[in-house]
Amino acid sequence: MMLQNGAWPPQKYRPAIIICAVLVTLLLALQVYLSRGAASDPAPLVTVLTASPRLLPRTLITAGTIEPVAEVDLGAREAGTLMSVNAQIGEHVQAGELLASLDTGQLAVDVAVAQAQAQVAQANGESTARAYDRVADIRDSGAIAPEQVDERGADALAQKAQVGVAMANLAAAQARLAAAAVTAPMDGIITARNAEPGQFAAPGGPPLFSLIGDQGEIFRAAVPQDQLGLIGPGMKVQLAMQPGVAAGQVIAIDPAIDAATHLGTVRVALDQNAALRPGAFVEASIDIGSVTSLALPQSAIIADDDGFHVMLVRGGRAVAQPVTLADLPGNGSALVPIASGLTAGDAVVLYAGAALRDGQPVRPVY
Repeated sequence: MMLQNGAWPPQKYRPAIIICAVLVTLLLALQVYLSRGAASDPAPLVTVLTASPRLLPRTLITAGTIEPVAEVDLGAREAGTLMSVNAQIGEHVQAGELLASLDTGQLAVDVAVAQAQAQVAQANGESTARAYDRVADIRDSGAIAPEQVDERGADALAQKAQVGVAMANLAAAQARLAAAAVTAPMDGIITARNAEPGQFAAPGGPPLFSLIGDQGEIFRAAVPQDQLGLIGPGMKVQLAMQPGVAAGQVIAIDPAIDAATHLGTVRVALDQNAALRPGAFVEASIDIGSVTSLALPQSAIIADDDGFHVMLVRGGRAVAQPVTLADLPGNGSALVPIASGLTAGDAVVLYAGAALRDGQPVRPVY
């Protein structure tokens, strides 16, 4: 087949060929430019820190209840009608202060009767004792039969016993009269009142008052059994309060562990603080002491399928270094403790991202 006008390529294909030639030229130029640019790019700057031992504070976070050191319920010790009620909820009372009193009419009569019986018994006892003394002095004179002397002696002993019974009855009546008064056994604050004048009260009935003593408060913290061994008496404790915090220290660890929850109880003596409210459920931190360990910020540690590693700088290049993290219960710092794989003095990249490759040239900035 003959070409038109004797020219090649044909006229109609020339524009397409020219476009393809231009594109090839541009691609070759771009490749040359990129290769020159990559070769001229400087090594990336990386922030580096020197691995060194750090003092890591350790705290255990727990929760529990604030309780009073001493709390008592006060009820009636005798049956009767309440004649007066003198204490109100929230009132501070002194030890021995009268809180309420029962009707004492019958009890006072019982005391008077017992007193009279005791006086009669004492008089009879004195009389029989004198009679015995008189015949005992002439026992050996023959003026009285020995049997009569022994009889008088037995009468004296029996009457002495009657005096003892009468005095015991008097003491019991007086105790019942005293029990008609409900008094505070210690200094403290009335937290509950279930007593009104005219109300009938009896032993075994509902408490008339609840009283919290002035001895202060304690904190009972629930701690998992595997953490109890980290806690000891004297350790400092802080309670998160609103507002502020309350302080205290560990005084005891209960020997038994709850079989259902596997929690042990730690008792904390609290410093005086007006914000403390018995019954409140609060969070607390227990200072279990510091420990020294190689540690790094979280940003320096990379996690992958093989575990954990950091990027070190050695000879101007990034070097991937596997590390093992330490299990440090209660670590209260923002640093991650390292168990192995790192040596004090190693230059560690602070921000080790996925873009940094093992063996890549880097420029460290300390």
